[in-house]
Amino acid sequence: MDICIGGIFDGQKIENNNDFFKVEEHYSDNSSKYIRQHFHLFGQIFSFWVCEEMDLNQAIRKAESILKKKKESI
Repeated sequence: MDICIGGIFDGQKIENNNDFFKVEEHYSDNSSKYIRQHFHLFGQIFSFWVCEEMDLNQAIRKAESILKKKKESI
């Protein structure tokens, strides 16, 4: 899926072959570092970009929410 959870790019899909990336907001001191995390949810493995500042339990709940919304839209 490669959807960002938390940080500046929250909710956005980012295609990147690295295991992490950092983004900085122009004209601001805000920045977010994202780390690729793989979650086993609903019997499948999904990859997400999780902001390093986010708690892992929060990230899992957010990933579950994203997947449920996606499933409902199909």
